[in-house]
Amino acid sequence: MKLSTDSNGWTLTIDEDIKSLSQQQLHEVARLCNRHYVVIFRNQDLTIEDQMQVASSIGNVKLDHGKNDDEKERILIEPGVIRVTGELNSKGEKGLFGHDEELDWHTHHANAKRRYPFVWLYSVKGSAGSRTSWINQEMAYNDLSGSMQRELEGIKYASGYKVGAFSDMAVAKEKINYDNPINIVHTNKEGKKGLYFPFQQAYDIVSGATKEQWKELHTFLKSHCTQEKYIYHHDWQDKDLVISEQWLSIHKRWQFGGMQKRLLHRIAFDYEKAYTKEMA
Repeated sequence: MKLSTDSNGWTLTIDEDIKSLSQQQLHEVARLCNRHYVVIFRNQDLTIEDQMQVASSIGNVKLDHGKNDDEKERILIEPGVIRVTGELNSKGEKGLFGHDEELDWHTHHANAKRRYPFVWLYSVKGSAGSRTSWINQEMAYNDLSGSMQRELEGIKYASGYKVGAFSDMAVAKEKINYDNPINIVHTNKEGKKGLYFPFQQAYDIVSGATKEQWKELHTFLKSHCTQEKYIYHHDWQDKDLVISEQWLSIHKRWQFGGMQKRLLHRIAFDYEKAYTKEMA
């Protein structure tokens, strides 16, 4: 595969037609995503079937989207594939996150016990002029002092969702999940160690610090992680595909006035098939 890294040294672009890659190469793509956090394919021509085939070749696709039939009809193109758009469907409804305003820093289902750690975003149309950015929280962690890293090792927090945190849209029931405490320091499948800190989804302290200490840490780490040196900005073009790892990166879509014409396909999936014994 033809690989190149961005000037930041970590974002990876693969100059290939992803649907032409072999099973072994797709598994390597998954491993690369767990090392680089953001993997980009330009100029892809992908049908819905192509997208599901590729994602399913890497791992299990999340199919259970939507709280009810009405929501499923609004956001789903087919099971597993969400339409991210302000374009109206036949009932006059926008897709997921169809608002023009920014969709602030977040990660996929931060508080879920069964998380799907890859998110696939494929630009179908109308994306020129829009921007999504990613933070590398391995780099942010590595720049902390040794004493701060040791302090963070014992910290667990409760994650959840609140309207107005990263989005004003009521896309999910407001809830802080105390049943699944989150370790703020995480080591991913490739042995990369960093922060699992989607700060707008990280709420109450569970262990390792007092409430006052947690408040101070939260403020400090948010400021630390949002330094420009840890951020990659992706300026979209139609037919771009971006696959991102959802443990040690978080992302943000900036304000864009053309959401009624912009359409992205979104798939959440894991990398289980890339790490089977026979592929090791």
